[in-house]
Order: sequence, then structure tokens, then C-alpha cells
Amino acid sequence: MGTVVTFGEIMLRLSTQDGSTLNTAHDLQVHYGGGEANVAVALTHLGHASRFVTRLPPNQLGEGAVRHLLANGVDTSHIVRGGTNIGIYFLETGFGGRPSKVIYNRKHSAFSHISEQDFDWSAIFENACWFHISGITLALGEKVQRTAFRAAAEAKARGIPVSFDFNYRARLWSLDAARAIYPKFLYYVDVVFARQWDAQMLLDIDPEPSSPYEHRKQAALRELLQRYHLAFVFGTERIIHSATENSLSAYYLQSNHGTRPIYGKTNPLRFNIYDRIGGGDAFASGVLHGLLTSRSGAAFSGNPDYAIRFGLATSVLKHTISGDAALFSCEDVEAFMAANGSAEVVR
Repeated sequence: MGTVVTFGEIMLRLSTQDGSTLNTAHDLQVHYGGGEANVAVALTHLGHASRFVTRLPPNQLGEGAVRHLLANGVDTSHIVRGGTNIGIYFLETGFGGRPSKVIYNRKHSAFSHISEQDFDWSAIFENACWFHISGITLALGEKVQRTAFRAAAEAKARGIPVSFDFNYRARLWSLDAARAIYPKFLYYVDVVFARQWDAQMLLDIDPEPSSPYEHRKQAALRELLQRYHLAFVFGTERIIHSATENSLSAYYLQSNHGTRPIYGKTNPLRFNIYDRIGGGDAFASGVLHGLLTSRSGAAFSGNPDYAIRFGLATSVLKHTISGDAALFSCEDVEAFMAANGSAEVVR
């Protein structure tokens, strides 16, 4: 099996503790994380080789990010250095009926001034078996977009499957700006992580607006799959009971050689939350693991039913630990799946 390559920005995260709000906090907890970096970290813990590509400042904060990646087994040999600032985000952790809040400080980060000429693409994709990227990266300006398109094109030219997590963030760019980019980028993509909202609001896909929710969702995602010639659409549905208790289920649509796509869905799991950040990245990591380990030769022959169950379990487990990334082995996740979410002590 080859290396999974991910491309994006890794940031410094500063989080409140003990129920504090950002405007009253005296101490903030430090973590490093970011969508694609989280996927790379999680995959190494699941037994895969991963390589993270980014640009970081040549200072102690940039070094801290690299050390975080190295400590989790990620290949950092293609990280370039430049600029002076690392992207930062502040997290106010919610509790009960009070939701979590995020404030970004990343406008002039080293990553935002990236260039496609910064990288040796042939070396980056050497022995690669997969490429993963998210919509958060596309939101970070024209320079980053050009580099992201170049990376996806390089993967596509080599026959490397490309996965894309829609991950729209309203605080980073407008819907109109995203609508101009997403359809063009999907040309390079094979597997997406998306919701009905993404299809409707970002791609103007809503074929059954008067249908019941489940039919409307499946119709929108089915058209997304077929319009952009995708192999899979994966996603989750979340019910928020409180900021610290949610339910989560997962679904997929699979291309079926020109006939009606295959649809599958899990039952929901209800769980308590220690740290919600990175739950979607953990789901993507688990799904990619499921596809990569259950396929038999062909690029898209993996078992999607297993992939969504494994992805859901990985995401739920991520909610139970501090930090951005899931740090669980394949055995940890399989044991959780086998126990059906039981919290019995493992002796």
C-alpha cells in the first residue's frame, strides 16, 4: 500500500478550559491542527503511511507544528518554510446549551502566500495511493487555490484517487465566492464528503425541493454523484441534543455503472462530547481507511458499508479526546465497533 498525501494549512489552536469564555479566560490550552493535517495524523495511527504538504514559518511555532506531525508519524519532508506567521484559531469550548465558538486569525499566515512553484510535485506524489484536500483550503485565497488545483491535477494525471471534503466555512468566504470554485475543483475529484446542504447551496442542486427530507437528500446527493462523475459521496447527519451530547449517523452513495446509485446508511450513535473539533476529519480518515483496506485491486472497489461504520466509530471516538485529531489504532476502532459503543472497562 502506498502513501496518502494531504495538502492544507496546519494551525495553532488556543482553547478555553474549565468552562471559561474567551473574553474571561486567563489560560488557553495549546494544540496544533487543521483539516488535512488531522486526516494525515489519524491515518498514521490507523496503520497507513501519510505525507502532509504545507508551508510554515521558520520560527518556533512552525517548528512546533512540524514536531506535532512528526510525533504522530507523518512524513513532513515536503513542508516548505517561509513567511513569519502561523495561522491561529481560538476555540471557546461550549457546554450544555452554550455552543462552541471559533475565531480565526489566519489572514496573513505563511500558508496564505503559498505558490505552486514551491513544491516538487513528482517527489510529493512518489508512491502515493491517495490525495485528500478540503474546501477550507480552497477558501484561503487565490494563491492557495492555484496551488490546490495544481496538486489535484498532478494527482489526477498520475491516476491517484482524489477525495474532497466540502467543509464550507462561512467565516472564511462567501457563498458566492465558494460557488465559483467548487464546481471547477470537482472535475479532479473521485470521492466527496458532503451534505445535502452542500449540494443545494454550493452547487445549486435541489431536484426534489417539495419532497420529504430523506428523499430530498438522496436526490440531491445522487445528482451530485452523477453530475460530477464521482465514485462515492459520503457524509454524516448530526442531531444536537446539547453542546456536550450529540447523535451521529453516516451514509454513502456509490456509483453503479450508469444505473441508480447504491445507497447505504448506519443507525445513529448517541454519545457525550469532550472535544468536538476534528470530528468530521476523523470520519473522513476512518472512511478512507475503510476504502483502502477493504478494496481488492481496483481504485474504488472498497466496501463502503464497512467504510461508513468504521468512519462513524472513528468520529465518535475522536469526540472523547482533547485536540484536533483522532489518535486511535485500527484495533481501538474495531473494538469500539464490536462493543457497539459500550463504555465497559477494557481489562
